[in-house]
Amino acid sequence: MRNLPWVAGLCAIAGVTIYDLVRDGTPLGMDTATAFYPWYAYLGESLRSGHIPMWNPFQFAGTPFAADPESGWAYLPAMLFFTLLPLPQAAAAYMLFHVLLAALATYALSRSLGIHPVGAFASGFAYSYSGFFLGHNVCCFAYADVAAWLPLGLLGLERAIQARGTPSRARWWAVTGLAISQILAAWIGQGAYYALVLLCAYAAYRSISRSRGGIRTLLMHEVAPVGIGFGLAAVGLLPRLEYNLVSNLPGGYGAAGLQSPTAGLMDWGIIEDWQTRLLQPGFHYAGLSVLLMAVCAPFIIRACYAVPFFTVTSVLVLVLARWQPTPLHVALSVLPGFGPMHEHAPERALLIWFIGPALLSGALLSRLMTVRHWGRALAGVLLLLAVFDLSLSWRIQLEDAQVATGAYEIHHLDPDAYYAPTAAERFLQGVTAARPARVVGYAQHVSGGPLPYTLRWASPRVVALGVNNRAMLAGLYDVQGYDPIHLARFDAYMSALNAQPQNYHQSDVFESGLDSRLLDLLGVRYIVVAAQPASDESESHITRALQTVYLDDQVRVLENELALPRAWLVHGAVRMDAEHALAGLASGEIDPRRTVVLDGTPAEQSTESTGSAADESVTWDGNPVELPGDDVRLHVHAGAPAWLVLSDTYYPAWHARVDGVPTPIELADGALRAVAVPPGDHSVQFVYDSPALAIGAAISGLTVAVVAVLALRKCTAA
Repeated sequence: MRNLPWVAGLCAIAGVTIYDLVRDGTPLGMDTATAFYPWYAYLGESLRSGHIPMWNPFQFAGTPFAADPESGWAYLPAMLFFTLLPLPQAAAAYMLFHVLLAALATYALSRSLGIHPVGAFASGFAYSYSGFFLGHNVCCFAYADVAAWLPLGLLGLERAIQARGTPSRARWWAVTGLAISQILAAWIGQGAYYALVLLCAYAAYRSISRSRGGIRTLLMHEVAPVGIGFGLAAVGLLPRLEYNLVSNLPGGYGAAGLQSPTAGLMDWGIIEDWQTRLLQPGFHYAGLSVLLMAVCAPFIIRACYAVPFFTVTSVLVLVLARWQPTPLHVALSVLPGFGPMHEHAPERALLIWFIGPALLSGALLSRLMTVRHWGRALAGVLLLLAVFDLSLSWRIQLEDAQVATGAYEIHHLDPDAYYAPTAAERFLQGVTAARPARVVGYAQHVSGGPLPYTLRWASPRVVALGVNNRAMLAGLYDVQGYDPIHLARFDAYMSALNAQPQNYHQSDVFESGLDSRLLDLLGVRYIVVAAQPASDESESHITRALQTVYLDDQVRVLENELALPRAWLVHGAVRMDAEHALAGLASGEIDPRRTVVLDGTPAEQSTESTGSAADESVTWDGNPVELPGDDVRLHVHAGAPAWLVLSDTYYPAWHARVDGVPTPIELADGALRAVAVPPGDHSVQFVYDSPALAIGAAISGLTVAVVAVLALRKCTAA
């Protein structure tokens, strides 16, 4: 009962905060508007229909979905809320859940460390109401998701270390394991790595400081919760590891050319812009009042409440977040993959920093509460000051974000209206249902360089183009999209199409690619451009004559009659590597309507059949949009032995059957799929069937069973 008023207070504050946030519309940021909400909406729609969305046919000419690290698959809050609720309500519930989780888990952790309820309340409020947490809980879910589960992971470790007996420990290991599994599901890259480093460091510190059981106990508290976490995460983790091997970032950022850092012994310092980043209201603001209390705590408390650990780690994280390498960067680079990963964006280490000042401020208030009269009065004043500080700074942060540009731009919008199909998208839905084809939106920025559409996500003109992953919700097949991970072969294909590379987050068609034969090969029949270029856009320069088939006050839809169909038959085949294949296809040296380029050692071209296009056909079995993306069915009539080419990307988990007989799928035309078909009428089926999901589900289920047995086992006397 002593905790009830404070817990109720944290819940009430969270509820009021989210209500105030969504009453004028759902707050959308760049990442949530262009990535997370489209992904989660697609995930929820699929799960409601009883189907696990393994493949996303609407981006990048087809790409893995459940295996995508940020798709929401295996992340329980995303799967629950976006399956059960309409999008606006799901968004509000999602944000509320994470604020409550962060606040209540931090409160429980504080109490487990012996902190007074007043201090625990302050810690929970400071952590969940920081500019970092609230801001990223709106704009960039991955950061807030990891941060929300981090205190629960620490709580499980603390209670497991305090517990006696295997069943009790197993229950708390399971709590930490659950937190780790959700952190891995939310952000398998830097976010999960930083969180795991902090959790393992905390387990080591508490095991050693309590001096119970020696090295065996230490290893037990390190290995058990991490093992449980990875076991629970396996259902999402294994498909993602499978995908990573053939992605644009195999093995992490080391594949992007980043190396482990080097530094001299005297190259020390903290993050360069700490004054503006940490001391001014914004997306990394911890609260001046909170920082003041956190700085004072080590001098007043010293050894209690895990103060030494959070003091040291708070300083070390500020050092680690520095762009210029230090000896700490070099030391941590001995961890597998840590060096290149951290060098990619060192400031992301701040993700695990905010829990330190929050707990230190709570520890200080707890100590003040032991001092009669003036101590309690001072604790009350400091608590009120922290509440006022963070509440005011949050309002300032929101106001600034509404006039900002880029990643931290926030606008209150109605998601149903924002994602509703535009008139042009409704037109495209009609014409592509009758004749499956792909579409792209294009608007060249006056800067001359390809400015990502994500930076212009809130512009009605950009919305009208149908870019920024909107195709997923409209049911249109796009070759563009926004996602940090793509198939490596498709990235190479797009680089050849555009005659230049692009940032790994985007896969867009540039002006140089609008006339490319490789765009035709992907079946891009419709190009959406602005009806009249805006002041920050230039006229689209397309050399070929394209007919306008739709026009309204915002956009013009052009039809590319040179686009190949989504599936077609050819009778000639050559073998060569992807680089030479793309060069030959782009130059016109190879005609993809007559010859398919298969991956492999160059060989003599096959003899072309006498079958003619007039007596051959490829038809879809039903409307592709209405069928699961991981099950493609076609009817083929071939006049002679032929290759059926599908303008969908190649991925090892796809399997083909011709008339029910398993048939190998060949990598075709640099990034696509092809299967051999004999003469006559045939039914061809492409099925996405990855063993990674089944194996992962079995491991996760086995982990649950083992933990349940350990947790429920009766304690026996020593």
